[in-house]
Amino acid sequence: SVEYLANVCLVLELSHSLSNFYWINVNDADFPFVGIIEHTNFQSRHKYNNRHIVYLSKYLRQNDKLYSMTEEEILKFSLPYIKRMFPSFEDSWIYNYRVHKARYAQPIVGCNYSSHICSSQTPIEGLYLTTMAQIYPEDRGTNYAIGKGRKIGKQITDVFAKR
Repeated sequence: SVEYLANVCLVLELSHSLSNFYWINVNDADFPFVGIIEHTNFQSRHKYNNRHIVYLSKYLRQNDKLYSMTEEEILKFSLPYIKRMFPSFEDSWIYNYRVHKARYAQPIVGCNYSSHICSSQTPIEGLYLTTMAQIYPEDRGTNYAIGKGRKIGKQITDVFAKR
């Protein structure tokens, strides 16, 4: 019963850096992405053949036009926006690109959300489920996912310890 936003992530493999920043949050409603993450400003580009790896990410509804575009359409759609934000950017910088889509990327937290969170214990003995939708009231985050995973791991070991 939990609703989700999808995600489109355009990953660029570039010959040049876009900026000196690792993470840029974009608050311009006209820009199609909310985040620009230049991975190789955090992790050495030498591990990536001296190429610059940049992620452009957007959370959106599954019926959004951007979500239904092909990889090539997403790249072509995105280039004018990238050039507007980074005027020195040139198409020739692109070695390669990929688009990744996730249909269930961000749970939408509404009123009475906690009543919609399913239990981690499933009807199948020994099978447990934990997802980002169960981290509430915390926001998505690797540290919370790890914490939830450890909690489930302890429940499993406690069950087996009693046998």
